Amino acid sequence: GGDIGRLAVSGTVNDLAMMGAMPNYLSAAMIIEEGFDITELRKIVWSMAVAADEAGVKIVTGDTKVVGHGQCDGIFINTAGIGLRLPNVNISIKNVKPGLKILINGMIGDHATAIIAERHALTLPDSFKSDCAPLNSLVKAMLEVEPKIAMMRDPTRGGLASTLNEIAQDADVGIMIDEKKLPIRTEVRGVCKLLGFDVLELANEGKLLAFVPAEAAEA
Repeated sequence: GGDIGRLAVSGTVNDLAMMGAMPNYLSAAMIIEEGFDITELRKIVWSMAVAADEAGVKIVTGDTKVVGHGQCDGIFINTAGIGLRLPNVNISIKNVKPGLKILINGMIGDHATAIIAERHALTLPDSFKSDCAPLNSLVKAMLEVEPKIAMMRDPTRGGLASTLNEIAQDADVGIMIDEKKLPIRTEVRGVCKLLGFDVLELANEGKLLAFVPAEAAEA
Protein backbone atom coordinates (compact mmCIF):
# COMPACT_ATOMS: atom_id res chain seq x y z
CA GLY A 1 0.00 0.00 0.00
CA GLY A 2 2.96 2.34 -0.12
CA ASP A 3 6.51 2.96 1.05
CA ILE A 4 8.44 5.46 3.15
CA GLY A 5 8.06 8.12 0.43
CA ARG A 6 4.27 7.94 0.33
CA LEU A 7 4.24 7.82 4.12
CA ALA A 8 6.39 10.94 4.43
CA VAL A 9 4.13 13.00 2.17
CA SER A 10 0.84 11.68 3.54
CA GLY A 11 1.88 12.18 7.16
CA THR A 12 2.44 15.92 6.85
CA VAL A 13 -0.52 16.43 4.51
CA ASN A 14 -2.75 14.72 7.07
CA ASP A 15 -1.34 16.66 10.02
CA LEU A 16 -2.38 19.89 8.28
CA ALA A 17 -5.75 18.49 7.21
CA MET A 18 -6.59 17.49 10.80
CA MET A 19 -6.38 21.20 11.69
CA GLY A 20 -8.78 22.13 8.88
CA ALA A 21 -6.01 23.43 6.64
CA MET A 22 -5.55 22.53 2.99
CA PRO A 23 -1.82 21.85 2.39
CA ASN A 24 -0.05 23.76 -0.38
CA TYR A 25 3.70 23.27 0.00
CA LEU A 26 6.01 20.68 1.54
CA SER A 27 9.69 20.54 2.36
CA ALA A 28 11.51 17.22 2.27
CA ALA A 29 14.86 16.46 3.86
CA MET A 30 16.61 13.11 3.56
CA ILE A 31 19.35 11.46 5.59
CA ILE A 32 20.76 8.67 3.45
CA GLU A 33 23.14 5.93 4.50
CA GLU A 34 26.28 5.44 2.44
CA GLY A 35 25.73 2.58 0.00
CA PHE A 36 21.94 2.96 -0.13
CA ASP A 37 20.61 1.42 -3.35
CA ILE A 38 20.05 4.19 -5.93
CA THR A 39 17.22 2.16 -7.47
CA GLU A 40 15.41 2.17 -4.14
CA LEU A 41 16.03 5.91 -3.79
CA ARG A 42 14.51 6.57 -7.23
CA LYS A 43 11.50 4.44 -6.28
CA ILE A 44 11.01 6.41 -3.06
CA VAL A 45 11.34 9.81 -4.76
CA TRP A 46 8.88 8.75 -7.46
CA SER A 47 6.46 7.57 -4.78
CA MET A 48 6.73 10.97 -3.07
CA ALA A 49 5.96 12.71 -6.36
CA VAL A 50 2.90 10.54 -6.97
CA ALA A 51 1.60 11.09 -3.40
CA ALA A 52 2.18 14.85 -3.67
CA ASP A 53 0.30 14.95 -6.97
CA GLU A 54 -2.55 12.95 -5.43
CA ALA A 55 -2.74 15.42 -2.54
CA GLY A 56 -2.41 18.47 -4.81
CA VAL A 57 0.70 19.78 -3.02
CA LYS A 58 4.11 20.86 -4.28
CA ILE A 59 7.43 19.81 -2.77
CA VAL A 60 9.26 23.12 -3.05
CA THR A 61 12.45 22.74 -1.03
CA GLY A 62 14.58 20.14 0.65
CA ASP A 63 18.00 18.91 1.64
CA THR A 64 20.06 15.73 1.61
CA LYS A 65 22.75 14.49 3.93
CA VAL A 66 24.76 11.31 3.49
CA VAL A 67 26.08 9.55 6.58
CA GLY A 68 28.53 6.69 6.92
CA HIS A 69 27.59 3.07 6.53
CA GLY A 70 25.90 1.78 9.68
CA GLN A 71 25.05 5.26 10.99
CA CYS A 72 21.50 5.32 9.61
CA ASP A 73 18.86 2.66 9.06
CA GLY A 74 18.94 3.05 5.29
CA ILE A 75 17.08 6.34 4.90
CA PHE A 76 15.29 8.88 7.07
CA ILE A 77 12.84 11.38 5.52
CA ASN A 78 11.61 14.50 7.29
CA THR A 79 8.77 16.56 5.81
CA ALA A 80 7.14 19.80 6.92
CA GLY A 81 4.25 21.67 5.33
CA ILE A 82 2.34 24.90 4.97
CA GLY A 83 -1.36 25.18 4.24
CA LEU A 84 -4.30 27.54 4.50
CA ARG A 85 -7.06 26.99 7.02
CA LEU A 86 -10.46 26.76 5.39
CA PRO A 87 -12.81 29.68 6.15
CA ASN A 88 -15.39 29.36 8.95
CA VAL A 89 -13.65 26.27 10.34
CA ASN A 90 -12.72 26.03 14.01
CA ILE A 91 -11.19 22.66 14.84
CA SER A 92 -9.97 22.61 18.41
CA ILE A 93 -9.77 20.36 21.44
CA LYS A 94 -11.77 23.07 23.23
CA ASN A 95 -14.77 22.12 21.08
CA VAL A 96 -14.92 18.54 22.34
CA LYS A 97 -18.00 18.38 24.57
CA PRO A 98 -20.42 15.67 25.71
CA GLY A 99 -23.00 14.66 23.09
CA LEU A 100 -20.72 14.54 20.04
CA LYS A 101 -20.48 11.48 17.84
CA ILE A 102 -17.15 10.08 16.64
CA LEU A 103 -16.79 8.94 13.04
CA ILE A 104 -13.98 6.99 11.40
CA ASN A 105 -13.53 6.74 7.63
CA GLY A 106 -12.88 3.02 7.33
CA MET A 107 -11.29 -0.13 8.70
CA ILE A 108 -8.79 0.20 11.55
CA GLY A 109 -5.38 -1.43 11.92
CA ASP A 110 -4.69 -2.11 8.23
CA HIS A 111 -1.38 -0.24 8.09
CA ALA A 112 0.21 -1.84 11.15
CA THR A 113 -1.08 -5.27 10.15
CA ALA A 114 0.50 -4.96 6.70
CA ILE A 115 3.84 -4.06 8.32
CA ILE A 116 3.56 -6.83 10.95
CA ALA A 117 2.73 -9.43 8.29
CA GLU A 118 5.78 -8.38 6.25
CA ARG A 119 8.09 -8.57 9.27
CA HIS A 120 6.81 -11.94 10.42
CA ALA A 121 6.49 -13.44 6.90
CA LEU A 122 2.74 -13.98 7.30
CA THR A 123 0.65 -14.62 4.20
CA LEU A 124 -2.30 -12.29 3.70
CA PRO A 125 -4.59 -11.96 0.65
CA ASP A 126 -3.06 -10.01 -2.25
CA SER A 127 -5.83 -7.44 -1.85
CA PHE A 128 -4.72 -6.58 1.70
CA LYS A 129 -2.47 -3.53 1.98
CA SER A 130 -1.58 -0.51 4.09
CA ASP A 131 -4.19 2.26 4.21
CA CYS A 132 -1.50 4.96 3.80
CA ALA A 133 -3.12 7.90 1.96
CA PRO A 134 -3.42 11.70 1.96
CA LEU A 135 -6.75 12.72 3.53
CA ASN A 136 -7.00 16.42 2.61
CA SER A 137 -9.59 15.99 -0.16
CA LEU A 138 -11.78 13.89 2.14
CA VAL A 139 -11.47 16.48 4.94
CA LYS A 140 -12.42 19.29 2.56
CA ALA A 141 -15.53 17.39 1.47
CA MET A 142 -16.49 16.68 5.09
CA LEU A 143 -16.09 20.32 6.12
CA GLU A 144 -18.22 21.46 3.19
CA VAL A 145 -21.02 19.26 4.55
CA GLU A 146 -20.45 20.24 8.20
CA PRO A 147 -18.17 23.23 8.92
CA LYS A 148 -18.80 22.77 12.65
CA ILE A 149 -16.78 19.58 12.99
CA ALA A 150 -15.40 20.00 16.49
CA MET A 151 -12.19 18.03 16.29
CA MET A 152 -10.25 15.74 13.96
CA ARG A 153 -7.27 13.53 14.59
CA ASP A 154 -5.49 10.80 12.63
CA PRO A 155 -4.94 7.72 14.83
CA THR A 156 -1.37 6.95 13.79
CA ARG A 157 1.14 5.78 16.40
CA GLY A 158 -0.69 4.23 19.34
CA GLY A 159 -3.80 3.70 17.24
CA LEU A 160 -7.40 4.35 18.16
CA ALA A 161 -6.92 3.74 21.90
CA SER A 162 -4.07 6.23 22.39
CA THR A 163 -5.73 8.89 20.25
CA LEU A 164 -9.08 8.72 22.05
CA ASN A 165 -7.37 8.55 25.44
CA GLU A 166 -5.30 11.65 24.67
CA ILE A 167 -8.34 13.59 23.49
CA ALA A 168 -10.38 12.51 26.51
CA GLN A 169 -7.66 13.73 28.86
CA ASP A 170 -7.06 17.03 27.05
CA ALA A 171 -10.78 17.80 26.75
CA ASP A 172 -11.61 16.46 30.25
CA VAL A 173 -14.44 14.27 28.94
CA GLY A 174 -15.28 10.60 28.96
CA ILE A 175 -15.51 8.71 25.67
CA MET A 176 -17.60 5.58 25.17
CA ILE A 177 -17.04 3.23 22.24
CA ASP A 178 -19.21 0.29 21.22
CA GLU A 179 -16.69 -2.39 20.24
CA LYS A 180 -19.30 -4.15 18.09
CA LYS A 181 -19.41 -1.09 15.81
CA LEU A 182 -15.65 -0.90 15.27
CA PRO A 183 -14.80 -1.63 11.61
CA ILE A 184 -12.08 -4.33 11.70
CA ARG A 185 -11.13 -6.75 8.95
CA THR A 186 -11.07 -10.48 9.67
CA GLU A 187 -7.39 -10.58 8.64
CA VAL A 188 -6.52 -7.89 11.18
CA ARG A 189 -8.32 -9.72 13.97
CA GLY A 190 -6.52 -12.92 12.98
CA VAL A 191 -3.04 -11.37 13.05
CA CYS A 192 -3.77 -9.72 16.41
CA LYS A 193 -4.97 -13.01 17.88
CA LEU A 194 -1.96 -14.90 16.51
CA LEU A 195 0.69 -12.45 17.73
CA GLY A 196 -1.01 -10.99 20.81
CA PHE A 197 -1.59 -7.43 19.58
CA ASP A 198 -4.49 -5.20 20.60
CA VAL A 199 -6.25 -3.97 17.44
CA LEU A 200 -7.12 -0.69 19.18
CA GLU A 201 -3.41 0.07 19.52
CA LEU A 202 -2.44 -0.61 15.89
CA ALA A 203 -1.21 2.33 13.81
CA ASN A 204 -3.26 3.71 10.92
CA GLU A 205 -1.95 6.00 8.17
CA GLY A 206 -5.06 6.71 6.12
CA LYS A 207 -7.73 7.04 8.77
CA LEU A 208 -9.22 9.97 10.64
CA LEU A 209 -11.45 10.42 13.66
CA ALA A 210 -14.00 13.23 13.43
CA PHE A 211 -15.92 14.53 16.45
CA VAL A 212 -19.16 15.88 15.01
CA PRO A 213 -22.51 17.19 16.27
CA ALA A 214 -24.88 14.25 16.62
CA GLU A 215 -27.39 15.78 14.21
CA ALA A 216 -24.73 16.06 11.48
CA ALA A 217 -23.25 12.57 11.85
CA GLU A 218 -25.38 10.88 9.19
CA ALA A 219 -24.63 13.57 6.60
